Amino acid sequence: MKFNWKIVCTGFAAAILLTACGTDNAEQKEGANPDNAEQVVDETNGSSTDGTSADSESKSGSSSEGVEESPDKMADAVLTESDEQSYAIEVLPGYTLTSEEPGRDSLYAEENSNAFMRIETQPAEDGSYDYLLENMQEVLKAASNGGEPEELTDVYSDVADKGIENVKAFKVDTETGPVTGVVFEKDGMVVRLTVFDTPDEKYKDDFLNMGQTIQ
Repeated sequence: MKFNWKIVCTGFAAAILLTACGTDNAEQKEGANPDNAEQVVDETNGSSTDGTSADSESKSGSSSEGVEESPDKMADAVLTESDEQSYAIEVLPGYTLTSEEPGRDSLYAEENSNAFMRIETQPAEDGSYDYLLENMQEVLKAASNGGEPEELTDVYSDVADKGIENVKAFKVDTETGPVTGVVFEKDGMVVRLTVFDTPDEKYKDDFLNMGQTIQ
């Protein structure tokens, strides 16, 4: 039997071709997997990073939103001089300063004239502070039909930078609302404030805020 070299050569060629094709396919698969894996990792990391960043920005934004400095309650007040006494006071819109008599003014709420603050000042001389303090307590007792005034410790307790000293404050309840009396020293004056407020104490803070600006 003759050896058919043509058939053998054809077989070797086919085998080599198949081997080459298998190698190319394997390389393509191996080459594709790292790319896909890297793409998946990148996409995962990207979404995670983006999500964390967005979440951080959201939290950062939400923590800063709505945070505002408290507005100055006296920003719109106008410095007003007393007609009868030697002082000036910053008066808020909606309030009017008027003189009752020499040595006594009234600062009243325009929407409710029954709510007002009486203002009295004297030079800080010997005896003037004690006199105004004792007289204030008598006025409060009379206003409450003999009720004992309650001492307040939170009035002008944090205004040392305003030059206010020796603060004494008392309060009584009356049929028309609470009455608060305050005596203090400032700028060489003894000041007495008597606040006649509504039952819900709607105007007290405004009156006291204006009262501390006396100069």
